[in-house]
Amino acid sequence: MIKLVFLGTSASIPTRERNLPSIFIMFKGERILFDCGEGTQRQLMDKGLKFMKINRIFITHWHADHFAGIMGLIQTMSLEGRKTPLYVYGPRKTSEFLEQLLTIGYFTRSFNIEIIEMNDGFVIEGDGYKVTSFEVTHRIPSLGYVLEENQRIRADMKKAEKLGLKTSPLIGKLKDGKTITFKGKKIAPEDIIEYLPGRKIAYTGDTKYDPNVIKYAKDADILIHDSTFASNKDHIDEIGHSTAKDAATIAKKANVKHLVLTHISRRYQKGKDNTDPKILLDEAKKVFKNTTLAHDFLEYEVK
Repeated sequence: MIKLVFLGTSASIPTRERNLPSIFIMFKGERILFDCGEGTQRQLMDKGLKFMKINRIFITHWHADHFAGIMGLIQTMSLEGRKTPLYVYGPRKTSEFLEQLLTIGYFTRSFNIEIIEMNDGFVIEGDGYKVTSFEVTHRIPSLGYVLEENQRIRADMKKAEKLGLKTSPLIGKLKDGKTITFKGKKIAPEDIIEYLPGRKIAYTGDTKYDPNVIKYAKDADILIHDSTFASNKDHIDEIGHSTAKDAATIAKKANVKHLVLTHISRRYQKGKDNTDPKILLDEAKKVFKNTTLAHDFLEYEVK
């Protein structure tokens, strides 16, 4: 199971309805954060998520709305007696900025923090998955991330049954890529073994329209894309963010299965004339139908 929980979906400034950016990911025994905006640990507690099990945090860029929650989270982990290392990833200058944060105030840390700076195409291997970083276009050095499950291997049991192998331990050897001999007949892995692509999640962080997202998000199960404004916003390129239409266009060109809009400007709040966040969803759906507008505590399971 790969499960996502959106802990914060606002842009720059929190609102009564939306906290600042953070996405919690559960994959097998791992707990991962993409970004850690102010208030993230409270959101984790509110949802009953086990923040002590988080072992990797991927920061997209060093604007405060995407990282300001990390110092408090680290201090709480230490107060709770954490001993295992925490891995923090980000673009260039991540080491410099995080080390500065960790020297603020009187505080003794009980565990090690490993800092890894990433760039375009940098790959981190996990247990059954990998995370690849890719550069996006924002006002400062910024990354997006792709979490991709390893290729899955399974036996076609109907074919196995026809060959008399339905319950045979020899299927394991076929999965390992070995040719076997069964009842005097050679059976190759391709006779019954299927190789299936792993599930794939792409997250842009903050970016204006960038073809590099298309390259890295290609055929993703879910693309989580900056959708700060509707298309009537002036000077969107100078601001370094995307419109909902931009996000939908990227999703269509990348042939993703599902688009989730996030990083929503505070101007889009329910009950406000002409600025209901639904206008972002409506704009995106005109280009890419399978679109969801994220909200805090939205849960999404990648099937």
